[in-house]
Amino acid sequence: MKGIDHKSKFLLTHREREVFELLVQDKTTRDIAGQLFISEKTVRNHISNVMQFEINP
Repeated sequence: MKGIDHKSKFLLTHREREVFELLVQDKTTRDIAGQLFISEKTVRNHISNVMQFEINP
């Protein structure tokens, strides 16, 4: 991937990926918040960001 910024490889932030991975394991927002030491509101914000994401060609 010569000439491409390393950060451009990732479509989601590290935290969004963590939340998403736990979400697909059927964890609740409360479970995710407790495991990642963040608030449930923050978990919901990350989920919302992931759900709004769209890939532009």
